[in-house]
Amino acid sequence: MKKSLKILSLTLALSLTVGVTAGMTVMASASPAPDKTSPAASPAPVAETAAQVYLVPGVGNSLSGTPLTAEETAALHMEGEVFKAGEAGSGLPTPTTTKTDRTNNPFVFNGWWTIVDATVTYFETVPAVTETTYLYADFRASLSQHSDPVAPAGGTATSTPENYMRVVRAETGEVELIPLRVSGTDVSNAEKAGHSGPVQWYNEWFVLQPGDVVSYWFSGLYGSTPMYGPRPRHTPQSCDILLNASGQYGQTGQYMQFYNDDATLLDDYNQSRKYFTANSRGEAPALSYTGPMATQAYIFRIYIQFYDEGGHMTLYMENLSLKLGVEA
Repeated sequence: MKKSLKILSLTLALSLTVGVTAGMTVMASASPAPDKTSPAASPAPVAETAAQVYLVPGVGNSLSGTPLTAEETAALHMEGEVFKAGEAGSGLPTPTTTKTDRTNNPFVFNGWWTIVDATVTYFETVPAVTETTYLYADFRASLSQHSDPVAPAGGTATSTPENYMRVVRAETGEVELIPLRVSGTDVSNAEKAGHSGPVQWYNEWFVLQPGDVVSYWFSGLYGSTPMYGPRPRHTPQSCDILLNASGQYGQTGQYMQFYNDDATLLDDYNQSRKYFTANSRGEAPALSYTGPMATQAYIFRIYIQFYDEGGHMTLYMENLSLKLGVEA
């Protein structure tokens, strides 16, 4: 059984770990040489090995059973423990975790998921597959649990996320809303946005394509409904975005470039830029996926934090396609 939630070509990518599919393995069966005194034998048919489903519990999570060896895991280009799932249709196991939120409440297991046709798809039993497939354990703190939209009195439920990236696709001109999840952060001076402690916004699996333009919308930071950020805040007023960089795969400024701003660089090294002019025009501060390394579609994860009452925004993106060796 599966249930799905559209993300990449419609909206979202939940906050989670990453999922990806690989190719099918083919093995040729051996056949003896034909008898020279008899007609040539027909070649033996090529037998295909059954596609395998693997379970990836993730760092800090555990699963009973025997994981693949280090050599087997490396051959799959995976990190951490990987387990073979059972036969198609059999039940999926329930992993455990040592993760807790900032108040020591344990994370909750939400199910096993992967990406199917640009859709986050959850499975309750081992799926029948034609390609090697990885299912990922979804653990989240209570703050990050999914909440279905509530219909206003006399109306219908809205599908607009509370927090999201608004992506204008360069290829089609279509607008997609990719939800951002909220979780606690150890950065003590980050904004709380109505929560009991400092928070960050994140999405751990989404795709950008060359030329896409992205703006960022948040609830609870400037008001109860989604509003774009950053906005002029604090004293003295700030309204800027800092593109953080970390490690080989987290060179945010090499992928994203500033789009509609007042062209004032605050910090050339860290690529921080003011957005007062965009706000004065009533336009959302935006970034475009046009940097020197934005040469093709890649899978990313993103983390966003705010400071100075929402006037200063930090953004970090990590290229999962290059890090994990998978294609978007």
